[in-house]
This record gives sequence, structure tokens and C-alpha cells, in this order.
Amino acid sequence: MTVKGSTEVYGIIGDPVAHSLSPVMHNSAFQSLGLDKVYVPFPAEDAAKAVEAIRALGIRGLSVTIPHKERVLTLV
Repeated sequence: MTVKGSTEVYGIIGDPVAHSLSPVMHNSAFQSLGLDKVYVPFPAEDAAKAVEAIRALGIRGLSVTIPHKERVLTLV
């Protein structure tokens, strides 16, 4: 997988996220479909700061895990 300036970035935020299989599943699908996209884990202790950073970085979409699911709903 090659990440370029044109690559769309997606991810998962939570604490913890290292155990998540989402990056493996999404990246396999993106690659098999020939899409210029990548899905990465974003470990985040603070949901508000994470959402702020995600917006600043132009992340295209996110999955949200416990413990941030309810908090993120109030931030978007």
C-alpha cells in the first residue's frame, strides 16, 4: 500500500483501538477494489481533542469505539 497526497484517510478512534480488526478489513477491501484509500487506528483518550484533530487533518470518515461513542455524538 502506498499513501500519497491524494490518498483518502479513514480510521477508527477509541481507547484502546490496537485490538481492532477494522484497519485490516477496510485496507484489504480498499486494496482489492483498487481504491486510493487507507484506514488507520487513532488511539484517543480525549474524544473532543480527537474530533478536533480529525477535522484539522481532513480525515474522510471514522468508526468510533467505546468509550467515545456517546461523547462524539455531541461533537458532530
